[in-house]
Amino acid sequence: MARFLATPPVPANGKRPNGKTEYRASGPLRLERADGSIAETPTGWRSDGGSFPWWAKLLGPFYLAVAIGGLLLGLGYGISGIVGLIGALILLWFLTLPDRLIYAYFMHDRACQQEVDYPDKRDADQLLDEAMKALKISAIHRWPIYTYVRMRSQRVQWQQPEFQPIVVGGEVVGWE
Repeated sequence: MARFLATPPVPANGKRPNGKTEYRASGPLRLERADGSIAETPTGWRSDGGSFPWWAKLLGPFYLAVAIGGLLLGLGYGISGIVGLIGALILLWFLTLPDRLIYAYFMHDRACQQEVDYPDKRDADQLLDEAMKALKISAIHRWPIYTYVRMRSQRVQWQQPEFQPIVVGGEVVGWE
């Protein structure tokens, strides 16, 4: 089973042009994978955390609105109650996402950018799943996140443009 060897703080570092908060690793993040290899995200690496489709965040309020509308139109408590419960569960899912997921997002973002080390995006997605398991993220949160990134074929396209790499022995160990 995978386990994190280092999880330094990843404080917010400002906003991206798209309005998402950006985080920056204050030290290297290290994950010992199930096969014994080490995956690392260097000091200074940046991530915007998890990405969810815009419409997914609207599902909870939409279902709740439909449930209320159903009650007002006289559809009864049965259908409206089920629809309302679905809406409430979706909202609860988003509201209870563990903060520690940020470490898994960092690992995945970096892996998606490293086409030499992770030529197949499935490998980067597998790293995300291993990282979430190492963080003891419940299957209720882990499965939808992993399924969503597997459905997306897009690799992370942005790089670390404002920073210069810190190279030691021919390997990037951080950014400044």
